[in-house]
Amino acid sequence: MNRRELLIGAALTPMARWIGPGPVAAAQGASNSSQIFRRTRPSNPQWPSAASWNRLNEQTDGRLMAVKSPLAACQDSPTGPACRDVFKGLKNPYYIGDDPALTQTTGYLDAWASQPSVYAVAARNTGDVVAAVNFARDNNLRLVVRGGGHSYLGTSSAPDSLMIWTRAMHDITLHDSFVPQGCLDPPQPAVTIGAGAIWMHVYNEVTTRGGRYVQGGGCGTVGVAGLVQGGGFGSYSKNYGTAAASLLEAEIVTADGLVRIANARSNPDLFWALRGGGGGTFGVVTRLTLRTHELPDVFGFASMTIKAASHASFRRLVSAFVDLYADRLHNRHWGEIVNIKPGNTLDVQLSFLGLDRQQADELWQPFILFVTAAEAEFTFTRPPSIRTGPAAHRWDAAYIRQRAPQAILSDDRPGAPAENVFWAANLSEAGHFIHGFESLWLPASLLSGVERPRLVEALLAAAHHATVELHFQKGLAGGSEAAIASAKETATNPAVIDAFVLAIIASEGPPAYSGLSGHEPDLADARKNAAGITKAVGELRKVAPDGGAYLAESSFFEPKWQQAYWGPNYKRLLEIKQKYDPAGLFFVRHGVGSDDWSDDGFTRLATHP
Repeated sequence: MNRRELLIGAALTPMARWIGPGPVAAAQGASNSSQIFRRTRPSNPQWPSAASWNRLNEQTDGRLMAVKSPLAACQDSPTGPACRDVFKGLKNPYYIGDDPALTQTTGYLDAWASQPSVYAVAARNTGDVVAAVNFARDNNLRLVVRGGGHSYLGTSSAPDSLMIWTRAMHDITLHDSFVPQGCLDPPQPAVTIGAGAIWMHVYNEVTTRGGRYVQGGGCGTVGVAGLVQGGGFGSYSKNYGTAAASLLEAEIVTADGLVRIANARSNPDLFWALRGGGGGTFGVVTRLTLRTHELPDVFGFASMTIKAASHASFRRLVSAFVDLYADRLHNRHWGEIVNIKPGNTLDVQLSFLGLDRQQADELWQPFILFVTAAEAEFTFTRPPSIRTGPAAHRWDAAYIRQRAPQAILSDDRPGAPAENVFWAANLSEAGHFIHGFESLWLPASLLSGVERPRLVEALLAAAHHATVELHFQKGLAGGSEAAIASAKETATNPAVIDAFVLAIIASEGPPAYSGLSGHEPDLADARKNAAGITKAVGELRKVAPDGGAYLAESSFFEPKWQQAYWGPNYKRLLEIKQKYDPAGLFFVRHGVGSDDWSDDGFTRLATHP
């Protein structure tokens, strides 16, 4: 195909015949007299002509593409080799990320199904983004902004839309002395990152090669821009703060097609909104600059799995762990996950920094002795392991392949770069179909002496229904002064400052698509798991009724999402949204300013100036 000409006509994927809209989106199709503004769909006469699309293609140097889903190979032969290859690829997050028709989540029970855009601009520079924004605005199109494609809530996907796909904007530049434009701040080490970069590649440049630390996410294939705008937590957030708080400057294309610099001095209101106000809401971020930190000598890991012989013993075990955490681990050094599971099982997978192995051993010895002293009650199904390693090799693929090859998986496509790796622990997330998902911040007040028994009982009651994942790095209470102070300058719900942990209760299945024969989700299993999740989070809400939720990892059905995601910051965020995008060109369901839009983003339910 000529780079400067696009063949128009068959762009609508044949998938639409057998993967219909999700129930929420379908419900919005009904006529309603109060619906006064509608975006244009391909079936409407106002849909841009072939000549118009070709002009956009020329403006972007041939980077407009008709989006074709590889799942079309499954339509006629769902068990054939071509379809099998697609579903094999759906367990490789790099394969998914490199195809604009796919998303890292294939769907969510009774909520949404991944469906491709009609066209995508595979942007390589800011000018491509400007052209796409202007085209979408002038033609009244539904717009999707996608980098890593990791949205659990379906914001990386929308049928009948134009996608701005930033995957190719992945440059990474280290700075020894960076000063934001127009600011008088002292120079500081930083890294400038293109909107399409993913964290594994950023860590490789900043830490493995550069010897510095940048606060990013735990899952290495998540996009940088989306994580920063959503808030962003990594293993060591209690020490370094959130990814959003690390933002020093952003370049963003707003709804009027202007390229703006946002930092503490230039467009400071927009800068604040980008630090946790949600991605895809205020414009298209094209590059970000984040502060970097001095790298510690070592990072460490503590892991073990313990099974209790009875529920009474499990109560003793969970109570002992809560005591250990409150008295010894509730500080800037510790992060990551402890799972409280049905079947009386406690699974520890924690990370730490700022301690050597002997110091970490000493902290854990009382708990380990408690377990080993009661052989009739407790069994280590995975023995205690406390280890440290050079911080510079924390994301070094070559080093990990030599020392702990089981920890990572590789992009298995022919010719894939050696640095294309991902954590084996994240394999289940590649192409997953979500049954249900809840998150809830638990306040540190629950760690006080009189409140601890209530916390323990709530955790046990919740774990009766579903696994409770305790993500300690996603609550900043007990963290460093710098982490807490910087979080106060972001748009993230202030509840994170008072929370010692983010409790996540979720369930998922393998890649699945409703209506695709042989590859449909197991709805009975999904509904059973979803019911358990609802009961489990209900038990936790008894002790944290106003805890709030982390927007990047939360329920599609969050009823009070404005309060849950942003708390008292929502009013200010809405004012900024109305200032920079009064017509609502940038739509994200349950995003700032989406209050009066239909769930699919095509119908506005009220007039606005």
